[in-house]
This record gives sequence, structure tokens and C-alpha cells, in this order.
Amino acid sequence: MTSKKYIPVDGHPDLVRDSSSGAILNTKATPPGTAAKARRAKDRKVDDLKSDVDVLKSDMSEIKTLLKTLLETKNDR
Repeated sequence: MTSKKYIPVDGHPDLVRDSSSGAILNTKATPPGTAAKARRAKDRKVDDLKSDVDVLKSDMSEIKTLLKTLLETKNDR
């Protein structure tokens, strides 16, 4: 039985090359689901930002309406 030999990849401490297949392998130990958690956190952040923008749009529209009303009442005097 042949043992696999891994060759370090220069400049990438978490990568090795499998000498028999030539494949590059990631040796960094990351807990399962880490990428999915990061993606969900990013999605939540994007959703929060969208919600904030919607609130700001609504507030700006209300301010615009109030300013128009104020100007109309000032011009009527």
C-alpha cells in the first residue's frame, strides 16, 4: 500500500499538493457549516440594510410632503 505524500504549496500555508494525483488540498481546520453560517449572517445583514433603506425612503417622502405643505401655507399668507 502506498502512502500519500503531500507537498506544501509555496506562499499558502493551508494548502498542500497530493503528489500522486496533483490535486491541491486545503488542510485548514474549519468547523463544518462555517461557510453556511457566514452566508446566512451576510444575508441577514443585507436584509437589514434593505429594511433601513426602505425606512429612510419613507422618512424622506414624509419630510418632502411636510416641506411642500409648509411652503404652500407660507405662500397662501
